Parts: sequence; C-alpha cells; structure tokens
Amino acid sequence: MPTAPSGPLTLDAEVAAVCRRLAGSLFPWDTTRALELALLKTFCLPSISGLLARTGEFTERPRKRYDDTGLMMAELLRWGPDSAEGRAVIHRMNRIHGAYGISNHDFLYVLSTFVAEPIRWLERYGWRPLQQQERQAWFRFWDHVGALMAIQNRPASLEAMLSLNGEVEAKLFRSAPSNHRVAEATLGMLLAEWPEPLRQPLATVLRGVLDPEVLASLDWRPAPPWLARVLRAGLWGRSRLLNLRQRIWPPRRTRFYSERSTPSYGSSFQLEQLGPPALLPRLNSPRWDRAQHGAQRRIGLTGGIATGKSSVGRLLAEQGLPVLDADQFAREALAPGSAGARAVLARHGASVREVREGKGPESQSVDRAALGRIVFGDPAERAWLEQLVHPLVRQRFEAELQRLADRPVVVLMIPLLFEAGLEGLCSEVWLVDCDPEQQLGRLIARDGLEVSEAGARIAAQWPLERKRSLADLVIDNRASPGALASAVAQALRSGPGLPPGAGPQGAAP
Repeated sequence: MPTAPSGPLTLDAEVAAVCRRLAGSLFPWDTTRALELALLKTFCLPSISGLLARTGEFTERPRKRYDDTGLMMAELLRWGPDSAEGRAVIHRMNRIHGAYGISNHDFLYVLSTFVAEPIRWLERYGWRPLQQQERQAWFRFWDHVGALMAIQNRPASLEAMLSLNGEVEAKLFRSAPSNHRVAEATLGMLLAEWPEPLRQPLATVLRGVLDPEVLASLDWRPAPPWLARVLRAGLWGRSRLLNLRQRIWPPRRTRFYSERSTPSYGSSFQLEQLGPPALLPRLNSPRWDRAQHGAQRRIGLTGGIATGKSSVGRLLAEQGLPVLDADQFAREALAPGSAGARAVLARHGASVREVREGKGPESQSVDRAALGRIVFGDPAERAWLEQLVHPLVRQRFEAELQRLADRPVVVLMIPLLFEAGLEGLCSEVWLVDCDPEQQLGRLIARDGLEVSEAGARIAAQWPLERKRSLADLVIDNRASPGALASAVAQALRSGPGLPPGAGPQGAAP
C-alpha cells in the first residue's frame, strides 16, 4: 500500500475551513455521534482495549476520558491543527501518548476511524452525504493531524485509508475480556444521567446501530431485528427533517463539542485540565526557568537510539561541561541487589536472571540483554519497566543537579526525555537527528542486532519526526564527525545567552 509522505508543514487553509464548517455548522450532532462510534470501535482491538483497561482511564474515569477526547478533537476541528490552539492540542496529545507503549499500527487504525466513521455515518444517517471534495478535505485534515503526531506509514489517499480501516476490522476485530470491560464502562457512563429503569432499554437501542462484527467483538447481544430497523428508520427520518430545516434556516453559528457544557468541566475548560490525572503534574510542568530559579543553563540532550547522543555528549564533556547520563542512572537503578533489580527478578524470574556464584547482592543480577528482548517485544512490559525505572532516574538527576548547582552549564543526556516527561528539568532541549536509514545501520553495527530486532528497538521510542517539533534546537548528525563537532560548537554559541564565564573555554571548573 502506498504511504503518505511526511506531509506539508501546514494544512491548506481552505481544507481547514471546509472541515470546520462540516463539524461545527452542517453536521455537529452527526460528527459527535460518528466520533463516538469511532471510539467504540477502537475497543474491538484487544491491543487498544488492553492498554485502556490497564491505565484505568476508561474503566475508572470514563466520563473524564470521554470528555477529554471529545474536547481535544473538537478544538482541532474548530481552530485547525496549525493554529496556536491546535498546535497546543497536538503537543499535549503527543505527550500523553508518549507515556504509554502505543504501537504505530494502533495509531494508524485510530486515525483511520476518524476519517472513515463520519463519512459512513453521513452516508447512512446524515441529511446528506459528504460531497467528494468534502470527503477529500476530511481525509487531508486527519492525515495532517497524523503527520503532526508522527504516525508512520499513513495511506497516501482516502481510498487507501478506507481500505486499511476495513482490513484491520476484518482481520483483527475479536472478542477479549478487556474489550467488554472498557465498552461496558463507557456505555454505563453514557447512560448514567438517565433514570435507572430506562438504562437497559436504552442500551438495547444503542446496540441497534452497531454492526454484527462490533457486537461480537464487544461480547454484546444484538438488538432485536425489528428494533434495529426502527432505530435506523428514525435516524433516517431525522436527517430528512433536518435537511428541510437546513434549507429554510441555514445555521448561523458553530456548535462544536468544546463550545458546550460538559459534565467534567462545566461551561468552560482549560487545556491544562485535560489528560490522565496521574500525568497532569508532568504535562503541566514548565521548562526550567533560568530567570526564576537561577542562571544555570540546563541543556537537555536527546534523540533516537543510535542517532549520536553519546557522541555529542562526549564533545560537550571535552568542553568541561558536566554530562549527566540517564542510561548510567538507569543501570544503577537495576544494579545487582538493588530494589529495582529485585522487582524485575520477581516479575520475570529465571528468564532475566544473570547467573552468578555466591549468595550476596551479586546473585540478584539482571541480564540486561534478556530483559531488553522482553521489553522491546512487548509494549506492556516496556511500560511497566519504565514506570519502575523513570522515577529512580529522576531522583538521581535531581540529586546531581543539586550537587552541581554552582556550575553555569549542565548537560542532561536523556534518550527518553520527551517520553518520560523530563523537559521540566531543562532550560532548553537539543535533539540529535539523522536519517532513518542511518539510524538503523548505526544500531545494527553498534549492537550486532538483526534488522528486525533493531527496527523493534527504534519503534519502541517516539519517532524523530515527533521529537523535532518539540525540541528547541536540532543538531544534524548526517555528515562527518567534524561536521558534528562544528554543529555542537555552534549550538553552544547560539543557544540562550550563556552566564558570564561559561562556554567552551569558561565551562571547566
């Protein structure tokens, strides 16, 4: 299947205007219903429902999770993804998603539902179907959102996107306990405001619009055939009446979901309120403010695996700058006999135990290569390990930064800086960048991995494309070591103003 290129930096203004009119003026009710259906259909993939069940966001807080999703989607459509408001939403979504092990395949399917379901819903129940140019605009809008989210291998056309959507549903929809749990919690939330005696009948009615494969995947009984026919006829009749009304009284204002009162936030909301409660402190953490906290320049150094972070770190260390290495701190967190090592061994047992003689701490050692094979092949296990190690690494950073408080410049080398939400420790973020082919080749040569294993390790991190939009400065590592050294020197000179005495010569103690 052909795939979309990385996409233009901005979306055509006419495309954004068409989609704003569709979602806000012409079909606001239908768009909301279609996106609700899209959300429900994502629960039919066990990989998605399993993650949602583990986080508890849809089983413990379904109303907030539902409203957060609806508000962010509405704000993208209302303002456009390239507006200041839209970019803020994209940035927040990227940071939220980065906290979890979400595969590109799952991202692709969810993106395809946002394209496909409104088109299908309006064909079935709208007061008119979308015109061809409107369908194309709708596809281009969500494809651009996908580009800003750095979703890879996006289909290059509307037809290919619809085909991908259908293929996933035909091949991967299947029953799983997590599907049913998350769907039941969502249905309960939607019916919570109705009187108790009406909830079960209404649940039966809602199932009347779902296709058999969706019902089977969610372990829901189908509605009686006569009820499904009545419901669909009612929706069709509603569209005919609305068609007449639209002709006589064209809408004069927008009615986006984000312009209405919501149960979670009332009549108004702030973007800072949206997201899982456990992540809100990280999501709302500002960068280290040199004016407020002191003159120290804190350079966050990040990139993808094998893009050249260590090379840049060595160049900075040669200038006398202290370089704090997250990988070193992570190794310490799993040192023999440590609490982290004990937790890993308790979870994985002999499969990750490094055989050593004796009964002391050395006997409680983790085979890091074996652990790597597990976590890079299983997003859930990778998320568990990160939740164990990241807080320990952050504690080490905070202790070291306190020890180095009198140094004018400190470098924090953190491969998963964005994924772990550690931007708040830095006054600026540098990204070491290269081409995907270079990254893959360097990783294979460095670690002696097979192509598939190297690809899995690269895919386990955020794509470089997503990180570029969040970094303050991008260091190009596509050329020679000499060119890299020049780029690092230039970055030190051209970054935010250095404190007196700092810099390549004055940085050493």
